[in-house]
Amino acid sequence: MAQANPQPACRLRLLIFGFSLVLLAGLPGCGGGTAAAPNAVVPRTVTSLAVGPASASINFGATQAFTATASYSDGSTGDVTGSASWSSSDTTKATVETIGETTPGLATAIGAGSATITASLGGQLGTAALTVKSATLTALSVTPTNPTISTSATQQFTATGTYSDQSTSAVTSSATWASSNPNIATIQTSGQTSSGLATAVANGSSNIQATFAGITGLTILNVSTPGGTQTSLGLSEIDPSISISPSEGSTLQFSAVAIYNNGSNQKVTSTATWTSSNPAVATVQNAGGANPGLVTGLSAGTTMIAASSGGFNQSATVTVAANAVPIPLMDMTGSDNYLGFAGGLYGGNSNAVQSGHDSDGQAAAALIQPLDQNGNPSATGAVVFLGIGMSNATLEFSAFKTTAQQSTSVNQTTLAIEDGAYGSVTACEWTVAQGSPTPTPCPGLTGVPAENQYDRVRDTVLATATTAPSAPAGCGTTADPCLTEAQVQILWIKNANPQPAFNALGSMSSSTDCASEVADFTTEACNYESQLGQTIRAARSRYPNLKQIFLSTRIYAGYATVPLNPEPYAYEYGYSAQWLIQAQVNQMNTTVIDPVAGDLSYTDGSAAWTAWSGYLWADGDNPRSDGLIWCGGQPSAPCNGEDDYQSDGTHPNTTFGVPKVVNLLMNFFTTSVYTSWFRP
Repeated sequence: MAQANPQPACRLRLLIFGFSLVLLAGLPGCGGGTAAAPNAVVPRTVTSLAVGPASASINFGATQAFTATASYSDGSTGDVTGSASWSSSDTTKATVETIGETTPGLATAIGAGSATITASLGGQLGTAALTVKSATLTALSVTPTNPTISTSATQQFTATGTYSDQSTSAVTSSATWASSNPNIATIQTSGQTSSGLATAVANGSSNIQATFAGITGLTILNVSTPGGTQTSLGLSEIDPSISISPSEGSTLQFSAVAIYNNGSNQKVTSTATWTSSNPAVATVQNAGGANPGLVTGLSAGTTMIAASSGGFNQSATVTVAANAVPIPLMDMTGSDNYLGFAGGLYGGNSNAVQSGHDSDGQAAAALIQPLDQNGNPSATGAVVFLGIGMSNATLEFSAFKTTAQQSTSVNQTTLAIEDGAYGSVTACEWTVAQGSPTPTPCPGLTGVPAENQYDRVRDTVLATATTAPSAPAGCGTTADPCLTEAQVQILWIKNANPQPAFNALGSMSSSTDCASEVADFTTEACNYESQLGQTIRAARSRYPNLKQIFLSTRIYAGYATVPLNPEPYAYEYGYSAQWLIQAQVNQMNTTVIDPVAGDLSYTDGSAAWTAWSGYLWADGDNPRSDGLIWCGGQPSAPCNGEDDYQSDGTHPNTTFGVPKVVNLLMNFFTTSVYTSWFRP
């Protein structure tokens, strides 16, 4: 008897599965029982998981991308990095991003040691070994240096760490990024989608700084949108003095800047037309020369150096004099002078601290002891040594802090070294103890500089100092601070003012008399002396237990390519500090308050005992008595190609420039009779 036709359900299955030649007899209800069809589609499964690289060794703060590859039951393989779950066996050594995060499989080194990085998928595990090297971070650089972009454009910055074993690693995603002026440019910081990505908001300049492991790297982002109409021309100098060739200081580099009505500006030094009204006194290189704007003194007298660009002219009177040689203050002896002013760190061509000031300084050092957060003596408290100042200061002091924290010659038990300096926070901004600086003493303030700097330091530096030796467990907020203002006992100050010439402040002359300028300063060295005095009083009012203040002034700026703070301003800041310290000595001896420096008494609580720390200025590649030089890439000896600066010739680079400052500071604080608290 013939077999009946398949049931309708079987016909349906034939229609659906026929293309796969599935045997109807193998389908339930079609007379084939329940056995699996020979050609049934069986889902593949993960049989193993491999993580690569199998092992990796990276520096602290660096990242390592791991990948996960799955092997399947059907013999195939596939990249499953983005769909696997990732974990680290020790998150104190390394963390790793997992599924759902921005970059699954990206591990970040947190601390020296090792961790196992694991990927998980479909019940299978794959592992890799990650070693975090014990090398410590010694420097941090930010690239590109000093770029210029238009408004609304973006610029990706990269942070690179240099370590004690001379290796380097990109730490862009680990660093904390900040823009000193968010009104000019914003930047994405650690934990955001694109760390180090800056967006231009308006014309102007903003310091872009990255901070990692306590060290700061910095560059300047210039925002300049074409299309504006030029309104003026600015020069980097107002009536400077230089010496006669071939003596030191016989050349001076001028810079010219075109200023536009849309708030942008542009360097035009290389394209401007330069002239000297009296070439017998001094010449100036014109556009097309090797160094446009470079003035060379030839004979005693005066000449007008003029620049012309875009239909605008600007000029300055240059005085050429035999006594305008900028000798490092510490190297002046006998009858040496600069424009008639004696050198020496402490005046009179002497580097010795006056006897009364010396004994008072040692007495102040002896009073420094660990304090609790209320300022009371405590064996488990802290001695806070705070640095304040501008961009150069944070580059230098943050590196000094790291070096000191790794040295056996430094007190690691109670000393808390904290960097309160910040890019663009120049001298004027530190003169105000309470409230925000006003536009009159500090023109053009926006962004971070417009904040009260002592409030910023309290809330973002002292309160968050989780690695301080006395930091309470769980501290790190303003409500639960790690350190307080009552624990600050020592201050390091290094500062300057931006573009003094643009603010109508000139350099010193043989007739400079700061007391006659108090009502309206016209000399930057006098202005800075006054600001130092105001800063010392502001700091003393914020830090009630402040005992000592140490000063440093600018490094050499003769290679500057921008008018930010060039020579001879950088050199002459040394006189500002010398005059201020002498004013304090005189006041303590006579009770007479200096009209420029103001009240500097450290017996009535107005100020704190003040002295020099490392003196940082040397005349370029001319070695001073201790061998210090500042190189600008000269191919010949003694520089042999070394360049100590970033591309602006103003900020020291982390390869050569910053370490020179760190070495000078370490030498001073580990040997001075006034710094017993610094040593074990």
